[in-house]
Amino acid sequence: MQTSDWVTTITTVATILSVLIAGYALWRQLSSLRRQMAIRHFSEYARRYAEVIERLPERIHEPNCHLADVGPVETTMPAIRTFFATCFEEWYLHKRGYFDQGMWDMWRRGMHNLLNKPAIREAWERISMDTAYGPEFIAFVSNELTVAGTASSSRAS
Repeated sequence: MQTSDWVTTITTVATILSVLIAGYALWRQLSSLRRQMAIRHFSEYARRYAEVIERLPERIHEPNCHLADVGPVETTMPAIRTFFATCFEEWYLHKRGYFDQGMWDMWRRGMHNLLNKPAIREAWERISMDTAYGPEFIAFVSNELTVAGTASSSRAS
């Protein structure tokens, strides 16, 4: 092998290594960016969820509290509508694959916590009639209400 062949071989190997190192660095950067976005997304929705919970009357968390028991509908329904709008956004993003299953499972547990409350169930009956969430989301919430209701009945037994 001549000197020029060695130079060509070394240059080719160096180029390949450079491309591999650059690809690895890009992959690491994208992974880091994805993690940062997931953290930001989680933090934003956790903040919004906390705000919704704060706006709800404390009494709504009582097991036998109905919508008529929680005070003026004018103040309670907007908070419950915001809860369902936030649920819709999370559901939509989950369906589109924008965040992982672990985050979705955590959000879903939070949903179940409220969906087993009679006042929230009664509010959903109104909201589902006058808000255009679409049949997929309405079916999803109906299923979740069934699951939450079953879990609530099991705890009561």
